[in-house]
Amino acid sequence: MPGMTEERKLKLSENKLNYFIKIFSFDDKMKTWPNGRAVESLPFVVGGTKFELDIYPNGYDEESRGHISVYLANRSEWAVNVEMEVEVGRMKVSLTCGDISSKMCVGWDKFYGHDLGKDDDAMDADGSLAVSATISLVWGEVTEERNNSEKAEVEGLRSEVQDLKTEIESRLDRLDKSLTAKFKALEVSSKKASLPGPECPICFEEMKPPTRIIQCRSRHLICQQC
Repeated sequence: MPGMTEERKLKLSENKLNYFIKIFSFDDKMKTWPNGRAVESLPFVVGGTKFELDIYPNGYDEESRGHISVYLANRSEWAVNVEMEVEVGRMKVSLTCGDISSKMCVGWDKFYGHDLGKDDDAMDADGSLAVSATISLVWGEVTEERNNSEKAEVEGLRSEVQDLKTEIESRLDRLDKSLTAKFKALEVSSKKASLPGPECPICFEEMKPPTRIIQCRSRHLICQQC
């Protein structure tokens, strides 16, 4: 969420990723937000499956009010099986999830109590909360939607590559034209700045190429014609 969080991700392998989210003014959210209202992370992908972290400052429901609820949501169109480790403050909890259906989530209703969080230095001095989650994809269901999604992703990548190729060719063409124009201008400037040839003392014509120049016995330079 822009302005509300700081987020980053680190790909550990093809099917494993660490996601970090820092939520600003979390202490105020614990006091003022109703249960059921979540801070949703930006979507991220592990092994081709789209996920999202949902963190509830004041619990997922009435029963978990007064606690921080943490969930991993499956935002793809197919079921998956994952292993997850979540770290908040000094608390680190692992979870081997069963099947997570499409658009469903798994996690903890009461991950951290509000009072425990204050005593355990879970929050920074400025009231922000940092959550680190490592997600490993065990397997993902193969469905027509997934195949179509992966095909669309491949086509999208091909289109991006083609657009990038076109942009590079266009830039190279513009650079070539620019350099050609600069070289021509430099050539014209060089010709204009060239020194004049010597003047024949007889015909007073400039002796420039291809005029042949000869020297008399008195060492005067004159054109061959004279």
